[in-house]
Amino acid sequence: MRVSHVIAEYSAKEAMGRTVREAVKRVPGTHSLVTARLHDGADAFAAVAELGGAMETFPLGRGPALQAALAAQNPDVVHVHGGALAPLLAASSGIRDYPNVMTMYAWPRIPPANQLRAGGVRAAWRSNVLRPRVGATTILPASVVRAALRRAGTRVVLTPDPAVRRRLSSSSSLSVERLPSGAPEDSRRASFDAHKPVIVFAGRAESVRGVDTLIDAFPAILDHIPGATLKLLLIPRPELESLRQRVAAAGISERVVLVTEPVDDLLSELSDAQVGAWPFKFDYTTSPPAMAVAEALSVGLPVVATDVGCVRAVVQPGVNGATVAPGDAQALASELLRLLSDRSHWERMAAAGPTTTRQLGWSRAAEATEGAYRMARAGSAT
Repeated sequence: MRVSHVIAEYSAKEAMGRTVREAVKRVPGTHSLVTARLHDGADAFAAVAELGGAMETFPLGRGPALQAALAAQNPDVVHVHGGALAPLLAASSGIRDYPNVMTMYAWPRIPPANQLRAGGVRAAWRSNVLRPRVGATTILPASVVRAALRRAGTRVVLTPDPAVRRRLSSSSSLSVERLPSGAPEDSRRASFDAHKPVIVFAGRAESVRGVDTLIDAFPAILDHIPGATLKLLLIPRPELESLRQRVAAAGISERVVLVTEPVDDLLSELSDAQVGAWPFKFDYTTSPPAMAVAEALSVGLPVVATDVGCVRAVVQPGVNGATVAPGDAQALASELLRLLSDRSHWERMAAAGPTTTRQLGWSRAAEATEGAYRMARAGSAT
């Protein structure tokens, strides 16, 4: 089977790109890529077409180039990866000339005004939380998306987001399937350390992801556990320098390890820690489930996070982790200290993590994806 993956921006280090990469690794066939911008990971594909142009409107405006790229790759199935606007963009392109499947990662909405004020409007604008496309999807009727999917000839939509399934499932001509993605399968496990524990965060250097809240919470951890370390594995973003300054201003530089280089083995870093912390401030800080959180749970690392949609998809409070209100550094510190000081509580959480994420394993995602390809090809033959 020949599959062309169409995605606005591709990086194997980002959540959507990692989902594509795992499908390429696990679903038999020849996989190619069509994208506006390629950052890394080209070696995973038999062919790559980088079309350039604006990513927000991809593939609009690149009709002839897209058509030529797909003709050269000659796919049996085109797999489109995007958000709730992707059907509108695909319906006006050459994608509809091929059997196609769409992975719709999320249907984000603009956060309420009080949340934006608390989380920071400027920070939200710099991130994925408050973008023009989010404003568009907030007012986008589901009926328009369903009509665009019909026009594009899309017969199967895969999604990890319950909001997408809820909005699209009323269409009798469309199969909307759950995509269980985000968790690797690994035998490594975190272990308890009461005296020199490591609290780890991995992700973009953005305050919308609560890195600032975590930094503010850490002095209270050191008051009770002086040997603790906060390890921040950060993908550089414009706020990186301000986060460095926040660490220095808090007087905790000696106990904070800040890494901005690519991490070759994230699971090793996670299994060497004692607690993972992802205090996101908004529901759609990232697509659900938050992939780094799922990876932490997969190696038995208990998680303290916030009660937002992208975390809610994988963290079960009281079972494999704990959640607190966004932006509450005191509550975050309290839950972190509870895990780090109560071994039996930690061990219960640690044991539950891999059990949870087995339902989100990449092998299950590959099964769902391969099944969608078969459905798309069968539908085009009728």
